[in-house]
Amino acid sequence: MESLTHQARHLRSLLENPQVNLDRVAAAIAVGVDSDAPPEFAPLQAIDSLAASAPEVRGSADVMALVFGSLGFAPNVTSYYALSNSLLHRVLTTRVGNPITLAIVAIEIAKRLGIKLVPVGMPVHFLIGEASKVGGQPDRWFDPFAAGRALSADDARAIFESIAPDGSQFSKSMLRETPRNFVAARILANIKNAAIRAGDIPAFVAASELVLGLPGSGVGERRALVRALASSGRHDRAVEIYKWLAANDAEHELEHRQAATRHAAHRN
Repeated sequence: MESLTHQARHLRSLLENPQVNLDRVAAAIAVGVDSDAPPEFAPLQAIDSLAASAPEVRGSADVMALVFGSLGFAPNVTSYYALSNSLLHRVLTTRVGNPITLAIVAIEIAKRLGIKLVPVGMPVHFLIGEASKVGGQPDRWFDPFAAGRALSADDARAIFESIAPDGSQFSKSMLRETPRNFVAARILANIKNAAIRAGDIPAFVAASELVLGLPGSGVGERRALVRALASSGRHDRAVEIYKWLAANDAEHELEHRQAATRHAAHRN
């Protein structure tokens, strides 16, 4: 099996550690994608400072008022698909982002203030959840793209039905807490989408490399990566991936071996 990049190995180690918070996962992704990103600890310290400077907070409604009111975090409605919206350090600097990064900021500030909020990865729109019972699933939700507006399940359903493609069916299971692995996958999918829109092949390749660090990544993820590597002339890395594919994708083994040979020739 081919070696993962250092950043992909690191991301996997974070996701395998249940003590690691979402802000650190998001910061690690940003470091893996953006060569200008600050060290991983810097966004965490910035969130520490934001929480430390907060006035008394009694509950989730106060957290929403803090994050989306006095602290000024807001949706980037003018450049929704910008890559910067998915990079935690950029969101903390500009105070604008997409639903996932805004949700992470609110969740992590709340955690430092002793209030438990959780990520809710409803398809087509990301929410913040809160459970009224310890250890229970969320029964109250907030929209990070609407100044933290409180939502009922019916409100969330209305959002889903207004955005989702025709024929999509809403389920209350969509409003459950989302595991960190899936949050990381959503962030990386957004980064790849933004990179495609911007024609940013290096960012697409970097995000595709990080995808390999997600538990359960396999043939499909490596096929996507190797196509990007081929487009960017990364022949050494392409050879490694094609060799892995030849050993793990039996149906197309010959095709992968031939591709590995072609890329190996470009190295000379």
